[in-house]
Amino acid sequence: MTVRCEGDTRVMELVGEKQDFEAELSRFGFRHEDFSLCVRRAELASGKTSWVANYAVQVTNHTARKCNVYWGGPRENWVAQFVLDLANGLYGEPARSHLMPPQELDAA
Repeated sequence: MTVRCEGDTRVMELVGEKQDFEAELSRFGFRHEDFSLCVRRAELASGKTSWVANYAVQVTNHTARKCNVYWGGPRENWVAQFVLDLANGLYGEPARSHLMPPQELDAA
């Protein structure tokens, strides 16, 4: 199952960030269906949006009831910032039933 998304998601899907995000969830043993993304592009001074403008990504873990907002766009790497928070426990612990047994980790 994929992560639920809303807002201006096309801007991050075009550069593969949604796929990178989902890969990191899998790598850390989190269920995709527990997370959602909400993307909003920043407006320029003229009130318009641009494909090269930054955007905000709100990541929510509904099971842990935790969320955070990251900046995406040129010279930004919101997925890497998310991974740091994930590794530091901001989004809680992964579901135990989805973790690989130790013997499978050794083979990987």
